[in-house]
Amino acid sequence: MLGKLMLAAGLTVALLNSAYAADPQKFATEDNATKFCKQGNVVWFNPDSKIFFEHGTQFYGKTKDGGYTCRSAAEKEGYKASKGH
Repeated sequence: MLGKLMLAAGLTVALLNSAYAADPQKFATEDNATKFCKQGNVVWFNPDSKIFFEHGTQFYGKTKDGGYTCRSAAEKEGYKASKGH
């Protein structure tokens, strides 16, 4: 009985952790992100929409709660590229 209860608790924690995936590493400035990610790999991510924006797009660096990060980090956390914005 105790084993089944522990198994159920473990599954609940695992499901909750995947539902609340962490945001990618956030850099305060584009320059800091570029030093870490290398030129051309920096994106702006929006945690509300789970979308990231490429340099030169309309919302790059402009959403309220977003931040600069590496493209690979954004993709690893499940963020999707914007579709032409």
